[in-house]
Amino acid sequence: MQKITAAEALKKSISVLERRQMEEGILLRDQFKVTFDSLKPVNVLRKMIGEFAAPSDLKDNLIQTVTGLVSGYVSRKMLVRSSKNPLLRLAGIFVQYGVTNFVSRNSDTIKALGLYYINKLTDRTRND
Repeated sequence: MQKITAAEALKKSISVLERRQMEEGILLRDQFKVTFDSLKPVNVLRKMIGEFAAPSDLKDNLIQTVTGLVSGYVSRKMLVRSSKNPLLRLAGIFVQYGVTNFVSRNSDTIKALGLYYINKLTDRTRND
């Protein structure tokens, strides 16, 4: 068996660390290339479009909120119309707020009921 001196052990440790540093440097350069490619404007835009097109909770919540806002606005316009009465306008704001909250919270139920009645109407017209 050979006797290992401190200098040889140090040289061996240095070569191991240099090899490890080279391997990590290659991995770092590869990761940099991937990151650089993902941050190009074309790729960012492509990713945003892909995420928006994919079904997600955010998209569903956005549709529910917009539906609630539109229905609240329409109900207020139907109630207030072009009235100058401040009490009627205040009541219109409360109605809009209530309808908006109701529709946005219960949009799945409202959609199911709407589809049910549409199917019923189309079945009735087919039978006549």
